Amino acid sequence: MKVFNIAFILLVILSTSCQSQEKDKPTHLNYKAQTRGFLYEIQLENNSIQINNNNMVKTAVLTKNQLIQIDSILNAINFKEIKNNSSTNDLAVDKAIKGVFKLEFNGNSYIFDFNHHMLPNEIDEFIKTLKEYTN
Repeated sequence: MKVFNIAFILLVILSTSCQSQEKDKPTHLNYKAQTRGFLYEIQLENNSIQINNNNMVKTAVLTKNQLIQIDSILNAINFKEIKNNSSTNDLAVDKAIKGVFKLEFNGNSYIFDFNHHMLPNEIDEFIKTLKEYTN
């Protein structure tokens, strides 16, 4: 019985340890929109952000409140409903700028191809919030 109790306690400790690791995975974002004469890139990693707008680079270290706001915004987005919206026909004639949105959040990975000028509303609002943090 004593062995069973020890094994049970170890199992509970290990399972809660693994669950907390899943929740504590850092958020990583890389968004890059590029054509032959244009580059717009956002990199969010841990508590820092860098935005490159045609080689005008702005960086910032995020506060705890800003990180909480980022988590709140991302939790409100239903990534299952977001669709890729870049068209190869538009890209072929430089009618659109392809943006690649890569996000690791809450243990999930998301990758989308967007027309940079036609971002889904939720993603557009999220990017605007990130831009405000570097002003």
